[in-house]
Formats: sequence, structure tokens, C-alpha cells
Amino acid sequence: MYSEVACSIPEGRCADQIYRLSVYEAGHALTARALGLKVISVRILPRPPVLISDKTFTHNNWESFIEMLEIRIIELFGGQIAEEHACDSNTCCGGDIARIDELARLIAGLAGEGDPEEIYFELEAVASKIFEDKAFLDAILPLAEFLHDRVKAGHEEIKGKDVEREMDRFVPPLPKSESWMGRVFSFGKKKAS
Repeated sequence: MYSEVACSIPEGRCADQIYRLSVYEAGHALTARALGLKVISVRILPRPPVLISDKTFTHNNWESFIEMLEIRIIELFGGQIAEEHACDSNTCCGGDIARIDELARLIAGLAGEGDPEEIYFELEAVASKIFEDKAFLDAILPLAEFLHDRVKAGHEEIKGKDVEREMDRFVPPLPKSESWMGRVFSFGKKKAS
């Protein structure tokens, strides 16, 4: 039987679950922006929170599928990183770690090589590097405020074009050649450092 681990609820602004979820989704949106993806929509409530970005198969093959799984892992880490930065915790979506682990194992199996833990940590490092860029780090709170205000105003789904327009104020879209997508390759290929 698993024992319950008591996690303290963040204090201050982050004690508001809707705000914490907004921070988390802001992390996903900013990660998608860094990867050169377009945000289609964001839903915070009703739970589960969901960001839909234009992850598509560029080719009908396993490498393209693996790349999409890698992108999903990086986005999931982005939410965790944003909440850790803004709220000094990552309590709102703890299931992401299990999802990330499962996806890393799937990538290792599909690629036929690599250690799932190595994949996990390499993709976590990619997400962390995105937020080493001060513009992305500084955009977390204002984007979270925007999302929070929309939810409080009764918007169940926030259109991607509105999220994109808000992100433009803080982090302009990157040309494809400068996006993180240009630096991330399918596992087993050379990765940029």
C-alpha cells in the first residue's frame, strides 16, 4: 500500500488553486512558444487543465511520433517549472511526473535504444534551459494573471489566438530556425547542448 505524502499548500497568491493552475498552463504555453508551436486553446476549469498546441506529425513515421512525444514531455516539464518558480512548489498537477516517466519509457521502447531515465533527464534539461531565458521566466506571472482573469470572468476555454497575443507582449514568436524545436531532435540522434 502506498503511504500518503502530505504536501503543503502554497501560501499567498498561490494558495488559490485557479491561480496555480493558471501558472501551470502559462508554463505549458511558454514552452510551446519556445518550441515554435502555436497554441490552439487553454482550458483551466473544469479540471483537468489542458493546453492544446499544434503538435503534428511532420512525417508518417516513428521518428516523427517520437518527436511529438518528446515535445509533450517538454511541455509537461514547462508547467512544473513555472509552478515551482512562481509558487515554490508543484502541487497542482503531480500526475505529470508519472506521465513523463511513462512517455520516456515509451520513447525508449519505440526508439529501441536508450535508458528511459536518461531520456527523462535530457528532456527536463531542455525545458529548464528554456526558462533560463529571462524573457520566458519573466513572462510566467503576467501570462498566468491573464489566464486567471479569463477564468474568473467565466471563460471555460481561452482561445489560442488570445493566448498568443498575450505572449507576444513578453516573448515574441521565434523564427523556426531560432526555436527550441530546431535544437531538439528525436532520441538517438545528436542533441544540441
